[in-house]
Amino acid sequence: MKKYLVSLMVACSVLVMLSGCVVSEEKLSDRVQQSMVEYEKAHGNELEVTDLKLDKAEGKGYKGVLTGKLNGEEAVYDVKVTDEGSDFDIDWEKR
Repeated sequence: MKKYLVSLMVACSVLVMLSGCVVSEEKLSDRVQQSMVEYEKAHGNELEVTDLKLDKAEGKGYKGVLTGKLNGEEAVYDVKVTDEGSDFDIDWEKR
């Protein structure tokens, strides 16, 4: 019985640790939008995000399209994200 309880506790601990490293796609989308807005603001621009669609790519990567307004004009960006759990890299290019 002791062995069973110890095994169960270890399995639960592993699941908790693994789930803590994974960022949900919704959270990742929010963080990407926030990072892009802050970057543009730091460069004297105003980015208002209308929509961001991210799709799973290979490995820990995501690809997507962000639409919005940059300084009041319509803007569309191709976005690539590499999710490392607690950290992520974003590359984007305006169409």
